[in-house]
Amino acid sequence: MITAVFERFSVDQERGFLPNPDPSLELNLEFKAWDELGAQMPSLLAKGDFRPAVENLPLIHADKLKNDSEVNRAMLLLSMFANAYVSCGPDPVRKIPLVLAVPLSEVAARSGRPPISSHASIVLNNWCRINPEGLIELENLKTVQNFLGGQDEDWFFLTTVAIESLGAPALLAVLDGLEAAASSDNNNFIDALERISKAVNNCTKVLDRIPEKCAPNIFYSKIRPFLAGWPEEGIIYEGVSDEPKVFIGGSAAQSSLLQSIDAGMGISHLHTDSGPFLKKMRKYMPPAHRKFIEYLENQLSLKKYVEQNESFELNDALNSCISSLNNFRKKHMQIVIHYIVDQNKDREKVIGTGGTEFLTFLSRTRVETSENLIS
Repeated sequence: MITAVFERFSVDQERGFLPNPDPSLELNLEFKAWDELGAQMPSLLAKGDFRPAVENLPLIHADKLKNDSEVNRAMLLLSMFANAYVSCGPDPVRKIPLVLAVPLSEVAARSGRPPISSHASIVLNNWCRINPEGLIELENLKTVQNFLGGQDEDWFFLTTVAIESLGAPALLAVLDGLEAAASSDNNNFIDALERISKAVNNCTKVLDRIPEKCAPNIFYSKIRPFLAGWPEEGIIYEGVSDEPKVFIGGSAAQSSLLQSIDAGMGISHLHTDSGPFLKKMRKYMPPAHRKFIEYLENQLSLKKYVEQNESFELNDALNSCISSLNNFRKKHMQIVIHYIVDQNKDREKVIGTGGTEFLTFLSRTRVETSENLIS
């Protein structure tokens, strides 16, 4: 049953939401211009020549992309081109040129996601293994595509890939826990909760490693601008629509990992400071992954099973798991404050790349997590 659930929602039993096989490193020859621009993007951005390079691209339609792996690579490249085109240079732009807007919109439609860089592209499909036979772990990873490049940008993206990899066992444990609950198997149920807690703790350890090779000032000034969403007045996708579009930028809230764990455990985010934003983030996830979250939300949650069975052991196991999630969210908030709030010299209200007042959002999700502890 568990294998069937994973297959149904395109979740890998060992990799979680990371693709299997590994992301494609190049497209077929018909799309050579995209691969070449990707390779040149860091130097072109550094020299201020990126926008002309985009405008000189040939118009290539996306209908000849052969498979999901090629579609995902095309989405990675084209969406990063769009973010870089809009964000680079001293003068703002109001439209993305036709030669980029049209194929990006075509690829986005096939991906089931908006035509802008998001977690599914810049994290899930932006890595390769240094040793192809080695593990998917931080020391064995490198990025496939960068904006400006450099150690700080690599490390920022790759720590997030590592979190997705280390969090994968929690997804299997959630399903194992639901199966154990269905058969009233408390021993296996507790084991599942312990595995969820262990996986989340491992994710927290990697989150704590971000400062090793990613400097806060570099992130804030050099990386973060490329992750921003479109301005309030919107961006026109030339050749697609004359109506300006507004999309949210890349955000950790677009990861399906924590939302899946929350859903399986029964941790709800219903407050106006958290719920609507988390729901909005789902449209930036691969469609199968967002359906996986919905599937978990429709099951008898792990918390509900504990509440139905008066047991100190079950209570302790659940509370330990919730505490692990809360610690992860606490560490994430500390990182965000250090990398964004502390770097904002004016101390004005800082808006996240996802377009939200993120300190309010992060604080609320922590409170809602803690509220699920059973006394």
